[in-house]
Amino acid sequence: MSKSNYSSQRSHHQSSRSGLATSRIHNSRYSSTKTINKSKQNSQAQEDYPLFHVHSPDYEIIFVNNKTSTDMINKSLNHMDTCKQYAIDTESERTNNQLSLIQINSIPIKPPSFVMLFELNHLPDRNSQKYESIHQLFQLIFRLGNEIYSWGNMEKELAPAKELFTWSIPAELLDIQPHFPVWYNWARTQCEVQNLLHRNDKNNDNEFTQQHHQQSSCYCHPPSPYKINELWSLQNAFIYGCNLFIDKSCTLSHWSLSLTSNHSSLSHADRIKMTHYATHDVMAVTFLIRPITEKWTFDKIKNRKMNKMFVAFNSTKLPSLPTSTTKKKKIKSINMQKFAILFRSNDPDEEEISSDDEIYLNQVIEPNDFKHEQDNDNNNNNINLLQDQIEPIDDDYILVNNNLLNDNELIVNNHYMVDDANDEEETAPTKKHTKNQQRSVQAPT
Repeated sequence: MSKSNYSSQRSHHQSSRSGLATSRIHNSRYSSTKTINKSKQNSQAQEDYPLFHVHSPDYEIIFVNNKTSTDMINKSLNHMDTCKQYAIDTESERTNNQLSLIQINSIPIKPPSFVMLFELNHLPDRNSQKYESIHQLFQLIFRLGNEIYSWGNMEKELAPAKELFTWSIPAELLDIQPHFPVWYNWARTQCEVQNLLHRNDKNNDNEFTQQHHQQSSCYCHPPSPYKINELWSLQNAFIYGCNLFIDKSCTLSHWSLSLTSNHSSLSHADRIKMTHYATHDVMAVTFLIRPITEKWTFDKIKNRKMNKMFVAFNSTKLPSLPTSTTKKKKIKSINMQKFAILFRSNDPDEEEISSDDEIYLNQVIEPNDFKHEQDNDNNNNNINLLQDQIEPIDDDYILVNNNLLNDNELIVNNHYMVDDANDEEETAPTKKHTKNQQRSVQAPT
C-alpha cells in the first residue's frame, strides 16, 4: 500500500470514528431533551386538569403472584364467573421491553369491580395447583361470549404470555383506541350544535325562531392535535375528551420487580405509586368504553357519576372504521422494539420509547449541527442501517384510508409519520462504515 493511500484510509477511519462519536453525543442530547420535555408536559397537564381518580370503595385490587392465597384465588374465580365484560392493559419492563404485568378490570353487575394485577415474573411454579388455578382465571375471563376492551391491539401485546391463554383467544377483543378520533370529532359537532345562538324575532305579529351559529367550531374542546385516523395516546384522550389528567410518569418503570414483596428492589413508595398507576391506567380504559360506544356528548361525560362507569352495561357494537383497499405504494411496518435498541442510551435515567408515545420521523432523525459538510450519497449508509430494523408488512396489515395520506407519509405501529420536505437539510451527515463499524453503532441487545 502506498503512503498516500495509507494516509487517506487512516484519515477516513479517524473521520468515521469522529462522526460516530458526534452521533452518539447528539443522540444522548436528544434523549435528554425529550425526557425533560415529556416531564414538563406531564407536570403542566397535572397543574391544568383535575386528576382522574376512582374512589377505593368502588373497586378492589387483587395481586396475582406466587404469594396469592388460595382463598383469594377462589374469590376471584367466583367473581369472574359472573362477569361478561372486562377492560385490559399491560406494562413492560423498561430495561428490555418484556411483558411483565397484565391488568384486568372486571365490569360486574354490581360494584365493586376487581382490578387484578398479574405479575408475570412472580407466578407460582407451572406444575403447582396454584398455577393451574390462575390458568383457570384466564380461561374464565377470556371465554367465548365475553367482551374484552382495550386501548391498543391486545392480541399482539398478550402474545408473549400465550401459555396462560387458550390461543387463539375465544373472547371478543375490542380495541376502542382507533374509534376515539371519530367519536371526538363527532362530540365537537354536538357541542357546536348545543351552543347555537337562539334569537327570537317578531315579524308581522308572527313569532319565529332563527338559529345562528355562534361560532364556527367548538370553543370548549380544541381540535384534534392528530392527523386524520391517527391514534391518540390515552393521556391526551382524557385531557381533550374528559378534561381529566392521567399521570403517565410511571409508564417506563421496572415492572418486572415485585409490587408486593418487602424484599423487592423497589422502595415502598415506588410500589404504592406504580400500583396506583397500573390500577387507574386500566380503569381509564373502562371509563372511556361507554362514551365511545354509546356516543356520549361532552356534557354527559361531565355530569356522569363515577361509580356508574364501572358496572355492566348493554353492549353497543362498535361502528366500522373507514378503510380503503387502494394502495399508493408499499407500506412498511417498523419493529419499534428493535428501533428503540438502535437509539437506546446507556444512561439508565433517560426515558426510552414508550408504547403510549407518538413518534414522528423528525423525532428520530438526528439534528444537523454541521450542514453541507458531506454530499448526500453518504446519507444512504444511514438508510441502509435503519433498513435492518424494518420488517416487510404482514399480509394482514391494517387497512387505512390512503386517499387521506400524502405520498410521503409512513405508518409506524399504527401512527402516521410524514417525511420532512427539508430532509436533506435536517439529517446529520454520516460517514461510510465497514460492516464491523456499522455494528458498533447499535447498542448491545
